Amino acid sequence: MFTLKSSKGLLTFIFTFFLLGCGEQGNMKPRAMGPIHVDTITATNTSLRLSTELPGRISAFNEAEVRPQVGGIIKKRLFKEGSYVEAGDVLYQIDPVTYQASVNSSKAQLQKSISDQQATQKSFDRYSELLKKKLTSQQNYDDAYSDNQQALASVAIYQAELDNANVQLSYTKIKAPISGIIGLSQVSEGALVTAEQSSYLAEIIQSDQVYVDMAQSSVSLYALQKEFQIGLKDDQEKPIIPVKILLEDGSEYEHTGHLEFADAQVNDLTGSVTLRALIPNPRHTLLPGMFVRANVSSPEEREYIVLPQSLVIRSQSGAPYAYVVNDKNIVEKKNLTLGSEVNNGWVVKKGLVVGDRVVTNNFAKVKENIEVVIDSEDDIAKEQPQPASIDL
Repeated sequence: MFTLKSSKGLLTFIFTFFLLGCGEQGNMKPRAMGPIHVDTITATNTSLRLSTELPGRISAFNEAEVRPQVGGIIKKRLFKEGSYVEAGDVLYQIDPVTYQASVNSSKAQLQKSISDQQATQKSFDRYSELLKKKLTSQQNYDDAYSDNQQALASVAIYQAELDNANVQLSYTKIKAPISGIIGLSQVSEGALVTAEQSSYLAEIIQSDQVYVDMAQSSVSLYALQKEFQIGLKDDQEKPIIPVKILLEDGSEYEHTGHLEFADAQVNDLTGSVTLRALIPNPRHTLLPGMFVRANVSSPEEREYIVLPQSLVIRSQSGAPYAYVVNDKNIVEKKNLTLGSEVNNGWVVKKGLVVGDRVVTNNFAKVKENIEVVIDSEDDIAKEQPQPASIDL
């Protein structure tokens, strides 16, 4: 039978056991943590040809608006719209009747003035001989000389009028000022045109090579120029900067051009500078006004460290850094200056050197100045694809 005395003994036993248990737990020491295990990859150089992609617009290498230089009625159109014309080809024929009449009139006046001059020349020669023999007066000689000079001037005047009349007649044949593709005719046969009219008759575009005009920020342009100057000597000529074109459908244009020039001033509103590239266009694939994307490449491949994006850690302010294990297996924090993005990696401009062992895992436990155990090491080149070019 369970009595009060026995129950008090049981409670005393339980309380004593509890106190002993608590004392043992209080005397237990925390288990020491071992070193953190990590994997690393070794930073190595990758050969890359940097490029920057810019939106651009095609413009003609040369274009000319055909306008009449004399007035008249268009009698014939002598070209096929959309065809290739050579410089000097006759495009339109203006009615030449009135201009031919002016030429004929000038010819007649010139012939008359030549005849008059020949007569005064004979008279002058005769008075010259008589004066030598003192058979005439000085006054008669002077008058003959003056008449001959006036006749010579008249010949020159009428010759100039004939030349001008011939020029005006030649303008009735409206010729192509440049070679290229001619567009739509803005006038038809029978239309009246006037000299110096504001509207053009047709437009000719020379497009066997074309320009690509691009806008680049002044800051980016400076970085681009600085990149291209690396490795050049003072006496070395500026490198040829290749430019490739991506068409609107995303396909790459078959011909490679080169950068011609950069504008000498920055646009006040946009802060950008206009770049112009010259692109071969033998099949006239690129038409003026087309929008394209241009890849401006550096002149040669260079060595860069490309770090996978997954290994770049960001601080609360967004500053990039990475953890590196030194020779003593101590973790160091390296602040990074990143450049271009390439596939799934970043070009590291500053912060890493070839041979650095970058931590690739266990970021939740890794901290600066702690010792780690490296389980496996790999080469960064095996982790990172090597493209032909990347954006600057």
